Amino acid sequence: MKSECQPRKHSTDGACRQCRLPEHACICALIPRADSSACFWLITHDKEFDKPTNTGKLIQAMMPDTRLFNWSRTVPDEQLVSLLDDPAYQPVLLFPAEYAVEVQSEKACWSRQAMDGRKVAFIIIDATWQQARKMYRQSPYLQNLDLLSLKPEEPSIYSLRRNRQSQHLCTAEVAAQALEQLGERHHRQLLEAVVQVYCDRYLWARKGQKREEDARSIRILEGG
Repeated sequence: MKSECQPRKHSTDGACRQCRLPEHACICALIPRADSSACFWLITHDKEFDKPTNTGKLIQAMMPDTRLFNWSRTVPDEQLVSLLDDPAYQPVLLFPAEYAVEVQSEKACWSRQAMDGRKVAFIIIDATWQQARKMYRQSPYLQNLDLLSLKPEEPSIYSLRRNRQSQHLCTAEVAAQALEQLGERHHRQLLEAVVQVYCDRYLWARKGQKREEDARSIRILEGG
């Protein structure tokens, strides 16, 4: 099942409400719906919500049960705090161990063998790397969760912002890597293909670059 393009209300350029691309470049018809054994909770920095280059919306388009929470330094989101204590979920924070507090980083890294029948809820701090580290330090409720520290072997395919390190992944790429950890390789491939095509279309639709699209990614998405 594919997502549907929805013209964004009050938009002067006819941008899609979901993917934020101009209507003629909308990728929603290519985005499949994934039936995963996990869900994603994104803790999003204020500055990320309206950025057209934010990729959290791509996770939400492919996995509709994704939840978005607005991060606050002083008042944690009440719904998020409640969900962290919900016995139906197994919350797992996706964050580099080298930046985590000692008591959390010294615990064994979470793996699929630790699944206990509850639905895994992967938590991603949706922000720049610099912002994410600060948000983590100022959010004690994240520091006692199970931790999954990803170690990507390949450079990021995300080309819309500059990263200080090539292994620094965008939010949707982090989600894709987490799906791989669950054994859901096909879902990882789908989400990475969505990121690739999104970047390609953003560059020609909004930046005026030559129209080029990764043929392999298109094939993956058209195959579902």
